[in-house]
Amino acid sequence: MNKRPDNGAYYRRKASQPQPGRPVPKNLGQRGPRDYSPAEAEDEFRPPNPTSPVAGAKPGVVIGALLALGGILCLVVFPFLPVSFPGWTTAALIGVILLGLVVLFLQMPSKRSGSDDGARV
Repeated sequence: MNKRPDNGAYYRRKASQPQPGRPVPKNLGQRGPRDYSPAEAEDEFRPPNPTSPVAGAKPGVVIGALLALGGILCLVVFPFLPVSFPGWTTAALIGVILLGLVVLFLQMPSKRSGSDDGARV
């Protein structure tokens, strides 16, 4: 079956020796562009510790967010509790959610600051 007597040498990779009559690459044995590694910087930069987002917020924003999110959470959790609540509880929770959204809406700035178009890089 095997017609070639070279024991599979036909499929083996040839040695890296340049063949006669072919040009020799100039960077044979040298480092290439993929071998580049940048020098490590030795700066002492430490990122600041992140602060709580609630710490710097306006009290109106915090109250509005708590009302809105707390009302939604109560609307989801209350039906699963084994206690029966009066019929007005759902209407009151919807009112709390709307009050929280109104408070958040009123906390928005009424005018733009500056004359930029909002694009940031």
